[in-house]
Amino acid sequence: MNLNVFEKFILLSLDSKKGKFLIDTMSLNYGIAGAILMELSELNKINIERKKLILVDSKLTKNQVIDGCIKLIYNSKKNRRIKYWINKIGNNSTGFKKQILNELKLKGIIKIEKNSFLWGLINIYRYPILNTKPVDEQTSKLRKIVLENEKPDLESILLLSLMNSCKLTRILFINKKENRAANKIIKELTQNIEISNTVSQALKEIQTAVLVATTSAFIGSSSN
Repeated sequence: MNLNVFEKFILLSLDSKKGKFLIDTMSLNYGIAGAILMELSELNKINIERKKLILVDSKLTKNQVIDGCIKLIYNSKKNRRIKYWINKIGNNSTGFKKQILNELKLKGIIKIEKNSFLWGLINIYRYPILNTKPVDEQTSKLRKIVLENEKPDLESILLLSLMNSCKLTRILFINKKENRAANKIIKELTQNIEISNTVSQALKEIQTAVLVATTSAFIGSSSN
């Protein structure tokens, strides 16, 4: 089953049985933003020039999430840094997250459960994974890349870098010693992988922006 970067990121962020997200809302939102931009980079829709994101292909794809971001960037009055777009998309990611989850439901991978409290004033949603095969395969693949030196593909590098920025690697590598080693290897992988200069630059910019956004959000919530 073909899944894109942001669909895989969402699935890796979920507790398969409880349907709850395994990271805080801010990290999830900025992670989604990073995953969408990584997908755009992989599709050669965007480029990085002088540290600013440039939309090089505005042709729509019939994917609601990708096309929504293309339109968002296209309608911007000027070229902006990756950091701006991580925050822009991240702070408005509710709609994108809903679209991604609905698409995963249509594909039969998850179900969407709604529990209402206080006469419908409070609604809590859960997203249990019905078809765990895509998640199990992706998890196994990522672990083999990190722990068994299996040759990585571009999309796996994108996912690992994003998971590392959002503190999601602990889901893949539960053992503390294994987790520390994995984080070091992932950083080396993102630096040494042979990918195009454009994608490499975009990856580094996105990874840094997501890390800064999630760290800033954590510090802000702690101080409050």
